[in-house]
Amino acid sequence: MDERLDFIVRLAREAGMLAQTLRATPGGLQVGAKAPGDFVTAADLAVERLIRDRIAARWPTDAVLGEEGGLQGDSGAIWITDPIDGTANFMRGAADWGVSIALAQAGRLTHGVIYLPDHGLLVAAGPTGLVAEGAAAGVSGISDATAALVHLGYSPREAPAAHPARIGRILSAGAQYRRSGAATVGLMAVILGRAEVYHESCLHLWDCAAALVIVPAAGGQVQSAPLADHLVAPCEVLAHSGHLPDLVAAVCGLARP
Repeated sequence: MDERLDFIVRLAREAGMLAQTLRATPGGLQVGAKAPGDFVTAADLAVERLIRDRIAARWPTDAVLGEEGGLQGDSGAIWITDPIDGTANFMRGAADWGVSIALAQAGRLTHGVIYLPDHGLLVAAGPTGLVAEGAAAGVSGISDATAALVHLGYSPREAPAAHPARIGRILSAGAQYRRSGAATVGLMAVILGRAEVYHESCLHLWDCAAALVIVPAAGGQVQSAPLADHLVAPCEVLAHSGHLPDLVAAVCGLARP
């Protein structure tokens, strides 16, 4: 395991443990709202501070982009993190939330880790390979849409009718769908072969940067905007096994199977 991959795995574990501890601590879940339905807790802020502090102590010249604190620093190496993805689930005691940390170097994503503490699942990837804890990583080999499962994200930034239309296309293709409320959870399902497709029409980079590294390392495929564009604005993100092109097209509204 290379130095940065080892670091990112250890950091994700520490961040997840802190989040769980704060959730069980009086005051650890002081809740605010950034927008309707978009929550931030004291735990989100504390976990991001931990991540930033650990990175600064190890690589002080690296930049960090976090959901809560934005971009800090100016460097060819940028760490990208969502300290608690799925805050609405997390603050209600539900298990579908995760820690996402990724690293981009010289304009390319090179390392990523997703950790789902309540599920006991961690998968990370870097130039030296994959690290998986709790389950084996590897995308599904299913090639029949009627046996497939699609995980969907939802963004209030898209037209209200777009999401139910997407669900309709999935059902018409004979597949099933799920929405967990956390991109890390849906993307992890693709990474572990528990779903064949993940799609969200308008997703921030911190929600998916790690998965953009891990999914290809697990044998799958990803599509998103160029990194320079995704750093400054949310975009459409697709991750899939590579074995169901007609279903992928249907999910994205490109064609009906």
